[in-house]
Amino acid sequence: MSDFISSTNKIEDFMCLVTGSEKLSGRMGWLTVSCRDLAEKIFPGACVMVFPSDSNDPLLGRPFAVADVDIEKGELSVCYMVLGRGTEMMMQLIAGKEVRLRGPFGVPLLPVDGKVNIAAGGVGIATFLYFAKKYPEKTANIYLGVPGKGYEKFVDRILELVPEVHIFTDDGSFGEGNSMFKVLPKNMDENERVWSSGPPGFINALRKHYADEKDKLYFALDKRMACGYGGCMGCVVKTNNGPKRLCVDQLLFRADEVADDEN
Repeated sequence: MSDFISSTNKIEDFMCLVTGSEKLSGRMGWLTVSCRDLAEKIFPGACVMVFPSDSNDPLLGRPFAVADVDIEKGELSVCYMVLGRGTEMMMQLIAGKEVRLRGPFGVPLLPVDGKVNIAAGGVGIATFLYFAKKYPEKTANIYLGVPGKGYEKFVDRILELVPEVHIFTDDGSFGEGNSMFKVLPKNMDENERVWSSGPPGFINALRKHYADEKDKLYFALDKRMACGYGGCMGCVVKTNNGPKRLCVDQLLFRADEVADDEN
């Protein structure tokens, strides 16, 4: 089975009802909305754009990976970092308010032959949570790194969705240690791989850790998705096979497929 296929879902705007809006840890927020029509279209790896204002200010939506879907409730959730005015407005959303979402965008994460190990830093885990929840039989291990003290609430939310996540904290204040690199699998089987996402420093550390197994390491890179349709070229990744757009061409990139400065 191919790792990459394009989504055939039609991209649409949906008016959604906010059912939960919570500050988790530091600058992290968790937004849950009710919209069955959109929730039923979400696939593992999908992104949506959140328009936090009733007006055109800000004009562009904020893109996020869908972290969780509850089909029974018709709900979907995104996890985000507060980095600017748009995400600050998202943090002010309250239950009962309507908010516009556009999507789904992106390329699905598909079940693969063998097993997948997931290694993520901070909110990077959001890209893979729905996959791990939907395909536990394909998920070998999940490793999450966070700074430590002050991130307990964020970690608790992740463990509610996927209880078997291994937690590592930079300050060693809780979890299983201060570095997942002491336990990340090496010398993997032919059908085993690592999917990863996180800040640039984390990605660079993974490159070094798997310098002898680059064909087993895959990244979900963080690029600014402005339009979601492939037209603006804002989420382009330079690869050995030419430029690829995250929103319509490819989500996961093998470590030996992209330059070291792509992180």
